[in-house]
Amino acid sequence: MSRERELRGLAAWPFALPAAFLALFVLGAVQQTEREVAAEAHRQYCASVATWHAEARQGIAPEHRTGHPDYDGIAAEQCPNSSGTLNSSRQLASY
Repeated sequence: MSRERELRGLAAWPFALPAAFLALFVLGAVQQTEREVAAEAHRQYCASVATWHAEARQGIAPEHRTGHPDYDGIAAEQCPNSSGTLNSSRQLASY
């Protein structure tokens, strides 16, 4: 009886390696998706801050702007095409 159990255990080994590769592939795909989502969220944050400042330069009142201020304080350092004065000219919407 133990010989049968041993043979069944050996029969499972050819499937173990492909299953492990499949699991690693799925894990890699999920991590890539998470990175893409985070990058898109960062891009949208930067675009909204840029919109906020562009509308401020146009004289649009804060409560009517469609972007948002740099509430994380990262735009000057982490957003492409942002001026170094974003933090100093930071404005908050008044509701």
